[in-house]
Amino acid sequence: MDHHLERGQVYRSCAVTAGPPRYVRILVGAAGRKRVTIVDAATGRRERVVEAKQLHPYPVGPRGGQHRRGYVHTATREWVEHLVDRALRGHPFTIAASSIAQDPWRGGYLRLRHEVTLPAVRAIVAALEAAAWTVEPSTAAEDELRVRLRGQLTCPATRAGSAGRWYCDLDRDHRHEHRDNETLETWDDDAPERTAWWLPGQPLPGHAPAVSDVLGLGPTLGG
Repeated sequence: MDHHLERGQVYRSCAVTAGPPRYVRILVGAAGRKRVTIVDAATGRRERVVEAKQLHPYPVGPRGGQHRRGYVHTATREWVEHLVDRALRGHPFTIAASSIAQDPWRGGYLRLRHEVTLPAVRAIVAALEAAAWTVEPSTAAEDELRVRLRGQLTCPATRAGSAGRWYCDLDRDHRHEHRDNETLETWDDDAPERTAWWLPGQPLPGHAPAVSDVLGLGPTLGG
């Protein structure tokens, strides 16, 4: 197998099941290894060791047939979309746009619609955090969530500009200015920190908090 195995990659089960497919994430693994450690991608639980040959780069094998055993590599964006859809259970008017890099450590963002409800946002945050993703208020826009795999130790600063989106790759406690001649204005030391507005009692961006949200009595997703 000439397939580069990397920690953090997500794979979907090839087995045909009546329910949704199972997803796993590589916990420990590298190119050249014969065995890798995987966990359930959605929970981080059920740690186990599998043969590297069970992790396929493509759904179709070298002989042209679909793999029926093992797991097939899944785009990080596809995995995040699946996780969010499952958390929302069909709840409408939530995600307006998203961009998730293939590198899960870089991650990306989820932009929310104006009609978003706090219970829906909290469901997304809970699902991502259970899957070991870090969720923070985006520094690029008020209506975005910054998401990435285990991002607690790196700076959350990001900025959108005409040349594209820029992400800071430095440590969280660095003291450099966020400056980029093409896409950034000069920022003060450290990335700006904002309250996680999806927490109970916090208002939606640009909205006054509803009494039910302040009291933690917001409607359920199924309501």
